[in-house]
Formats: sequence, structure tokens, C-alpha cells
Amino acid sequence: MLIFILIPLALAFAKGYRIRPLFFVADLYPFLLTCVIHGFFIINAWLGNHAFVKLAEPLQHCMILTLLVPIVRRRIVTPTLIGAGLTVGGTVMNKLVIAANGGKMPVYPTVSQWIGYYKEGQLDGSIDSLHVLLDGSSKLPFLADYIDLGLCILSPGDVLIHAFASIVIYYTVKAVCPRRRTTEQIGAIDS
Repeated sequence: MLIFILIPLALAFAKGYRIRPLFFVADLYPFLLTCVIHGFFIINAWLGNHAFVKLAEPLQHCMILTLLVPIVRRRIVTPTLIGAGLTVGGTVMNKLVIAANGGKMPVYPTVSQWIGYYKEGQLDGSIDSLHVLLDGSSKLPFLADYIDLGLCILSPGDVLIHAFASIVIYYTVKAVCPRRRTTEQIGAIDS
């Protein structure tokens, strides 16, 4: 999830927005708190404690709900509708691949396996009943979880769903943070 926070911040910075004022506005604090909790879950899973796996899905719903704070406070309507459309599209994609594979989401670990986050046998149903290893019999593999970021493996649908958070973060920065002055603007003020 960290990448979906860093990308809109980097984009806003590249477009000339000051990022620092964002940290003094409480709009994103609830969302960031849920991200920290999610990070705690990921670290526990990496260390072999999978007790929190069953709480990951409700936490992801909480993450989405916490984005209502900046949406309502900053009146980010049009971008939110676009993000909601992406979320619906991503959910449909995920449901399609799950339905095609008998209620299972195929997963293809690459980087996760290399860094030790994914260990052989984890997708045998003992940790969660949704995910299985992607193999030759998997249907719609192009919609499966194969975008491996190391500590999470995403499907194209997941990317669309997480794009909602990126959109809200970017437009929150636009609403809250002033733009940096360019050298041309500084020269115009001095003259």
C-alpha cells in the first residue's frame, strides 16, 4: 500500500505542490493509521505469524472508509467518482477471476518468494481459503495476483482498487498544499 501513497505525493511534488503542509492537516491521519496497522499485519505475516490474516479484509474496508474524511472535508467529488468507478471495475475483475477458478484467487509469487515473504506451501489453504498458487490450470491468469511488489502480490483489479486511494491523496494535496514558487515568480516579485 505504501507505493499507492508515495506515487501521488511524488506526482504532486513534481507538479510544484508543497507536501509538508499535508502533515499538519488531520484529513489523512485516520487513513495513515490504518496503513500503519496494515504494515504491522504484513510484518507479522513475514515473520510467520498469520493470526492477523483474517483481519486484513475488514481493515482494507476501514481504509476505504477513512478516505471519506478528506473527500467530505475537501469536497473532492469528481475525482472520487472516477476513483469509485475504478474500484468497481477492479472489484469486477477480481470477482471474475475468482468465479472462473472455483472461488479461488490464483497467485504467482516472484519477488515475494525471492525475499522470503512467500514460503513454499503457504497457498495450500492452511492460512487462508481464498488464495491458491497460479498454475497451468488457472483460468484468466492475466487477472490473477501476479504483480509482485515484494510484501504484497496484486492483481490488475487490486491496482485499480488501490488507485482510488492514490486519487484521493493527490487531490487532498491539491486542496491543502500551496504550490511552490518558481524562479520566474520569485524574479517577478523582486522587480
